[in-house]
Amino acid sequence: MRIPALFGALALAAPAAALAQSSPFLPDARLRALVNEISGDRSFEHARHLSHYHRTGGSRDFFAAAEYLRGAAATAGLEDVALVRQKWDGQGWSCRSGEAWLLDPQPAKLADYGEVAVGIADHSRTAHVTAELVDVGAGASEKDYAGREVKGKVVLASGSLSAVVREAVWRRGALGIVSSMTNRPEPLDAPDQVAWAQLPYEAKGVEGVKDGTPPGFAVMISPRRGLWLQKQLASAGAPLRVKVDVEADYPEKPEQAMVEAWIRGSEIHDQQIVLTAHIQEEMTSANDDGSGCANLVEIGRALARLVKDGTLPRPRRDIRFWWVNELSSQPRYFRDHPDEPRKLLVSVNQDMVGARQSWGGRVQYASRLPWSLPHALEDVMESVLGAVRDGNTSYLTNRGTGQPQPFLREITATKGSREPFAAQMIPYFDSTDHHAFTPRQVGVPATSLTNWPDEFIHSTGDDLENIDATQLERNAVLVAAVALYFATLTDEDVAGLAAYVAARGRARVASDTATALAHVMGAAPAGRADAWRAGWNLLRQSVAKEQASLGALRRIAGRGRAAELLQSASRRLESELASELDALERGYTGLTGQNVPNVELDKDQREMADKVYVPLADAAAFEDALDRMAATGARLHPMMRFEALNFADGRRSAWEVYEAVAAEALSAGDWYFGTVTPANVAAVLEAGAKAGAFTVRKR
Repeated sequence: MRIPALFGALALAAPAAALAQSSPFLPDARLRALVNEISGDRSFEHARHLSHYHRTGGSRDFFAAAEYLRGAAATAGLEDVALVRQKWDGQGWSCRSGEAWLLDPQPAKLADYGEVAVGIADHSRTAHVTAELVDVGAGASEKDYAGREVKGKVVLASGSLSAVVREAVWRRGALGIVSSMTNRPEPLDAPDQVAWAQLPYEAKGVEGVKDGTPPGFAVMISPRRGLWLQKQLASAGAPLRVKVDVEADYPEKPEQAMVEAWIRGSEIHDQQIVLTAHIQEEMTSANDDGSGCANLVEIGRALARLVKDGTLPRPRRDIRFWWVNELSSQPRYFRDHPDEPRKLLVSVNQDMVGARQSWGGRVQYASRLPWSLPHALEDVMESVLGAVRDGNTSYLTNRGTGQPQPFLREITATKGSREPFAAQMIPYFDSTDHHAFTPRQVGVPATSLTNWPDEFIHSTGDDLENIDATQLERNAVLVAAVALYFATLTDEDVAGLAAYVAARGRARVASDTATALAHVMGAAPAGRADAWRAGWNLLRQSVAKEQASLGALRRIAGRGRAAELLQSASRRLESELASELDALERGYTGLTGQNVPNVELDKDQREMADKVYVPLADAAAFEDALDRMAATGARLHPMMRFEALNFADGRRSAWEVYEAVAAEALSAGDWYFGTVTPANVAAVLEAGAKAGAFTVRKR
């Protein structure tokens, strides 16, 4: 998983559905079949095997892990299993060996790649060095080097590895680094973890440094070991030396790969369900994302067997299984096969689905969809998630019912825990593979299961002792159930789904009304008019989003009762908008004693309303332009920046893009996505235009 800018926010964008031990999308017979067949213990064993590989992208171990998964998928009974080699712009670094020793006053081993692979930072170059070790503190800025000569020496530093390389190696001629940096917020959070870290591949745009200069090497040690070394250096009467030997290389042709497998549908082949997990990470990385890869194998095995023995019918739609290079394989695949996104119906990703939740207070989160891409997937996911969670949580009032205790619908692995299941839906997040499906140019509704917070990620702490076969099994059942629901959905089923989505949509609109009222109530008197305008916009956008969610079902609705229900449900939402706006108006008038303010645009706003940003029609060219785009609108949350680019569809004006993004942020809460301003949205769109992603026309 890639660490998000903001992930600690843990709240729902709308009130959860009432506690339910069952879901209309997971019939009892199907639940029993899945629970009886899916094994968290089997998943755990796959994670155990994957933990042997330091599977950095494009490396020898990455391909070894991919070959293991290919073989496991074939053995599991999946169809058309293939390793798909792909072009890659990355660098497939592989380490053959690496050791570091403190030589004085007595030899002491600091790191050994064969013992702890993350002890040698990725992109370390081959080196055979004996040199003086110099303590530079953090080593990330000029002041850390005042009065210290590091040329031809090795530095001991705790700061960001890229900053230390810049200051010590590239600017001052150090040979390499012994680093005690941590991936935790504070070193004391995990003093004995060794962080997984990557050196910059080469110098690029560093003042005074020739582009292409290699970064030397970095030996990674724990913060506690770093403090020990600092004490050794401080108390020594003479310079201390280290000996570092690294053997590493790169392939002549950088490549990545994905493993693909299928359960072929019986009828429909252009509405495919895609399940994903990512292969690459550091050695061990049992949870991130050994857990997702393992679960994907086990889900495939279980479904293939249940279909083969007749317990479940063959699904109507294809189910595809993708083990990928995170957030890289899919964009490459869509470039190579530009028509493929149109064949996909929904995608579900698993990234960190095996957390022993009591260790670090980890919660299993499922991502809602971005407002730019609403779909019934969100409601199905939330309903099934609620059923699995509530069936594996002990509630006080159940004691007197005579029902099973402590869990009413228990899902536990033989070698797993009996901990309750902490899980919930939260507003959209990125940082993992569902995010490769949701950009406007791809447009496939996608969600992910991802646990957070995580005290072990990207370090030696992410090992087998910190994952739980029970949580693996629960998440596997959940993902398999959602996949099966969409894969088996019939025209008759769509009517019930549409009614459910419409009802949940009305509840979300009502929740947004409460949010709008709270926004007005919380504003200072001078700001209540603006707060009312923001609330007024939120309700309009909320209804439009729910109508779009219903509209997305037309793809699978046919022309029967479901199509008629979709039309009537959309009209009902339109009529309810007036009633929700009236509630907001009455609340504003009651609070202020004034009539609601007008919503006419001022001069700057009219200028935005006159501009339409039209994205390039070629998806690959559009993505290339976004890669060149300046990091403008820095005050805008990355997810809202993403949404500004999604909503700029060539039809909405820049002002309408702002309204859509601002409403999405307000619905989640300022504390979650921050505040969205017209100026920040305009800056993002203008940067996109300058990069060539958009042309601009008058409204």
